[in-house]
Amino acid sequence: MQTQQDQVTFTLRVPIALQAAAKAHAKQEHISLNSLIVRLLEREVAQKGTP
Repeated sequence: MQTQQDQVTFTLRVPIALQAAAKAHAKQEHISLNSLIVRLLEREVAQKGTP
């Protein structure tokens, strides 16, 4: 399990429509918007690898 020392906070600007769609998707998945964004980032990085 991660602790707060293992995490970082940053600001992300997205279009309003994208935020609304992401919130709806997260609600369907019964997870927070933050958890959804982390999952999507993890999936993308895993698929692309690191440079």
